[in-house]
Amino acid sequence: MQPDLKQRDRRDLRACMAAWIVWALLSFYGASESHAQDESGQTGPWEITADRITYNQFTETYTAEGNVRLTREGRVLTADEVRFDKKNGQASAEGNVHLLSGQDSLTGRRLDLNLNTETGALSEGKLFLSQNHMYVSGKLILKTGPQTYFVQDASVTTCDPPEPAWRITGKDLKVTIEGYGFVKHAALWAKELPVMYTPYLIFPVKIKRQSGLLTPEFSFSDRKGVEYLQPFFWAIGDSTDATFFADYMSERGMRLGAEYRYVAGERAWGTLMADGLDDRRIDDGLADHSQRWGYTDDPFLRTNSGRYWLRGKINQNLPWGMTAKVDLDVVSDQDYLREFKNGLNGFDETETVFLRSFSRDVDDFTDPLRENQLNINRLWTDYAFNANARWYHDAVRSRPPGALSPLQNLPEITMDGIKQKISGSPFYYDLASSYTYFYREEGDRGHRADVYPRIYYPTRLFNALSVEPSAGIRQTVWRMDPYETAPADDRTNRYRAIYDLKLDTSTDLYRIYRFDTAGSDRLKHNLRPQIIYQYIPDEYQGDYPEFDALDRIDPQNLITFALTNTLIARKPPPPDSQTTRAVYIPFLRFRLEESFDINKYNDGDPRPFSDLFGELDLRPGRYVQLDGDFLWRPYDGEFYGYNVALHLWDLRGDRFSLDYRFTRGTTELQAVRSVNASAAWQVTQYWQLRGRYERDLQGKQFLESGVGVSYIRQCWGADFDYKRDEEDNSSISAVVHLTGLGSLGR
Repeated sequence: MQPDLKQRDRRDLRACMAAWIVWALLSFYGASESHAQDESGQTGPWEITADRITYNQFTETYTAEGNVRLTREGRVLTADEVRFDKKNGQASAEGNVHLLSGQDSLTGRRLDLNLNTETGALSEGKLFLSQNHMYVSGKLILKTGPQTYFVQDASVTTCDPPEPAWRITGKDLKVTIEGYGFVKHAALWAKELPVMYTPYLIFPVKIKRQSGLLTPEFSFSDRKGVEYLQPFFWAIGDSTDATFFADYMSERGMRLGAEYRYVAGERAWGTLMADGLDDRRIDDGLADHSQRWGYTDDPFLRTNSGRYWLRGKINQNLPWGMTAKVDLDVVSDQDYLREFKNGLNGFDETETVFLRSFSRDVDDFTDPLRENQLNINRLWTDYAFNANARWYHDAVRSRPPGALSPLQNLPEITMDGIKQKISGSPFYYDLASSYTYFYREEGDRGHRADVYPRIYYPTRLFNALSVEPSAGIRQTVWRMDPYETAPADDRTNRYRAIYDLKLDTSTDLYRIYRFDTAGSDRLKHNLRPQIIYQYIPDEYQGDYPEFDALDRIDPQNLITFALTNTLIARKPPPPDSQTTRAVYIPFLRFRLEESFDINKYNDGDPRPFSDLFGELDLRPGRYVQLDGDFLWRPYDGEFYGYNVALHLWDLRGDRFSLDYRFTRGTTELQAVRSVNASAAWQVTQYWQLRGRYERDLQGKQFLESGVGVSYIRQCWGADFDYKRDEEDNSSISAVVHLTGLGSLGR
């Protein structure tokens, strides 16, 4: 007997039935226990509608028939019929079953689930996961336990229906959440064409970070031969992980490496990397070894076969508001970073990781002196304290006898104060102070303390002219370490005090023009002339030690003339905008600067004027950027040097960059003239062409070039690249990207 319910009982039935049915469906649909817990924690009411809702009190069975719809806070379940057997914990939904959860969805012909055993079945099921844009379907999807599933005739893809560009199929798929998936007769399909088959496939299936093999890389080059690189990811814990890799090169041998990452708090994290190999090839200068395994522009040989690179960066918060930073960079030889510049764990990838995670880069890959340091700092509103232990590692092993070893700063301590007002007075001051112990294995060693306070008096004359006189005094003391070959007087203290004076005057002249161009209605032209006088007395400093530029203060008696032009456009808010604020866009800045040396003039030097320096920043449009600078020699009537960089781009993905550098130099070796161009052309929605070319015009030699093509679709893409470097080494790479699964090739 199945009597119709009264209206009040019908409402109670709807609420009760909705709760049980959605619990059942979510336990099937949810991939993790935490997901279901999140849903049960919601407090909003469930709403259910159907053409007919009944309850059999003898069998304790709820039934909803005809256009069944259950809704609650972003979740919607629809089906032709929904039943729930309260006594046995058996729930079912039949006919056009569709569950929508946010952007995720589950569909099928029929769903059966037992809440007591947490098992069930979904016939002709399809699942869409929006976060990974992944579609999973099967003839039959069985829930065999709380965290285990079985899919018959499974298919997985990230391509939109109805005709996916690729998919992975398997006859039987067994999945354990936070475990692994096992597929029999797995195949990768490109539309209807099978491109890869394996009788058995194992893959990790974890919601949390998971250990396992990552996508390998394949490549070929003249220097390394055939290369296969296989990375392995180890999820050590929630806040620490590591990646290991084995890089086989047919010409060089096996390179092994590791990267370790950890997060110990909001202000404490670190990344450490290491890799190395026993190289089959060396650059000993014999036969063609330098040409094939060295670099012709490098004057040093590389005779070591044991090669490595250790690097890392650490940020660590300390007590009393202090912070520690560690930079590690030790490389076996001067060629290693050029050899392994690209690819996983190469120099370019390392620099990208460090900049992204620490906002600190590494020394250029051509620099043989690698900086290692420990920095402890403390910042206040007006002051900054830094304690550094800085060590430079020399990667060159074959320097000639008598060459100076790198100068180390162990330690270097600074205390600086920004420009700030002296309370109760019109004066301002700033401070720069430091203590350094200089150490080298052979040569001068010693201590140096330096204190440099400065007083400012900014004022305005006639409400138009900004005038700022200032005076500073630099006081420096040295204490040299004794060593066997040093004269006795080199072990005494040395003291120096040098004052300097400065007068900075400027004014601002501007005019606002009305115009209507590119959405702007006003243009402000600002002209700032500036005259700066600087004076440092000429004092003999030959008796002082010389570790760096701070130990020799050159005399100055200069008048510097500068003129800065800026153009700023104003864009009013759109008529339908809720804001009343206009947008100001600086699109041009042009500065000229030249100095007159009074000392040279007094000494009868016929050329007391310095080179004219110019700097240009131009943003004439939203997608155009032009930067440049130059040095003009007025007495020779020619440019000593200039640099120009042009960048163009658009929203389609097209881009073009052109850099030109020129330095005349006093010798042929100092002269620089080079061009660097790169471009990308989005031919169609799917095809992109790109190229890069760099050439040393002064030395009349090619530096680097490359061309590539990319094909990009909704769920996959492919990159093909060819590169050639200055040593005439070529490399070819091909990469296929399957969205959601990774990449194949390199």
